[in-house]
Amino acid sequence: MPRKNQSTVLQKPVVEEVTTPTEIEPSTIITEDSVEVTTLPESDTQLPQYDDIKLKFEIEVDTFNSKLSTALLAVPIKPIHPSLSNVLLTALDGQITLTGFDFNLGVTICCDAQVEIPGTIALPAKLLQSIVSRMPTGKVTLEARAISRGFVVTLSCASSGQYQIRGTVKEDFPNLPELDTNRQSFRVKPLLLAAGLRTVLFAAASDETKPILSGVYLQFDADGIELAATDGYRLAIASIPNPYADDENIPLVAVTIPAARVQQIEKILSANSAETITVEFDSNKGSLSIGTTQLTIRLLEGEYPSYRQLIPSGFSTTVRIFRRQFIDVLERLVVLTDNNHVIVANVNQSEQSLLLTVETADLGRGVETMSAKIEGESIEIGLNIKYVLEALKKLDTAWVELQMNSPTSPVVISPVESLIPTTQLFMPILIKS
Repeated sequence: MPRKNQSTVLQKPVVEEVTTPTEIEPSTIITEDSVEVTTLPESDTQLPQYDDIKLKFEIEVDTFNSKLSTALLAVPIKPIHPSLSNVLLTALDGQITLTGFDFNLGVTICCDAQVEIPGTIALPAKLLQSIVSRMPTGKVTLEARAISRGFVVTLSCASSGQYQIRGTVKEDFPNLPELDTNRQSFRVKPLLLAAGLRTVLFAAASDETKPILSGVYLQFDADGIELAATDGYRLAIASIPNPYADDENIPLVAVTIPAARVQQIEKILSANSAETITVEFDSNKGSLSIGTTQLTIRLLEGEYPSYRQLIPSGFSTTVRIFRRQFIDVLERLVVLTDNNHVIVANVNQSEQSLLLTVETADLGRGVETMSAKIEGESIEIGLNIKYVLEALKKLDTAWVELQMNSPTSPVVISPVESLIPTTQLFMPILIKS
């Protein structure tokens, strides 16, 4: 069970200069009789050459592009420091390693390559990936030569030519934080963890006025992993059972991951085919080892609010309904809602039906009736159609249940027969009689 934390209450919603190339001296072609035949300029397609090679390797274009794309998940769109727009590239012992870092999330990934000269260099990440992603299938050679301020990096592809970009020394790239020796380690299934993160992320706060709410809470214990997110208006909880029941002495560890980085983490987890991964945490950092990929995460500081107390112990009305049909109906009705996103749900137990109404003075009125399996009392309740839609779209089952007690108490949406038990809770909207 989650630990007791501070309490929270869900709120009720009422053109660049071009440099002229240096003139190339002509060369002379001589016949065997030393008779001058003609003069031709050397090829003007050759890029400038530099001495002092510091790094050189060859790799398949598709492999290079794929690994770059993964490392770029940790390269910020608007970096707070120029060095964060780079990717760190190391070539050593038949492998290359690529690292992206934004001070909150670090991604390190390695793959095999034919390394001729080992070395390390920092390169403009998005520019490098833009070039490599447009190269035809085949091999590409990357060669870095030292210049007065950094490096000139040449990418050579036999069928498409050469490209040169500038790189910097590795010292310009920030070091990734390392976990303390005092850490806790857990085994998890990556696809289940990805599904859990995907299920709750939408409910996290998008602003940072309450920093701890702008994260996704994870609690690890012997029973498994519980994930939660709330923005103060709605709450999403997902539970992942522990598949390793033989693990002994599993400690209770609770951490909060910045929601802004969860989507990148989920992408990497979803693309991984490993059966098991290792997750480690110390007091303020986390690490995930996923095959040849290593993720480093800075955790949010502070105590996550207690949320289990918000869930009613029982319900007077339960509505079971087909999820896909429910989504289709709501997406038709939502076009008539205003900024308040209000929809009135009339639950009729005797007719086993759900009447949904949207009405706004400026736009018009829409009414839909759905068949449903209803247990308990009839009720009329106001809902935030946006919240309901977002909750439904994060579930993966054919049927869902809506549970409620009164027009002023929390509404809960949960899946029927799901691999990941999920609770989605939000407050209703008060409506006029």
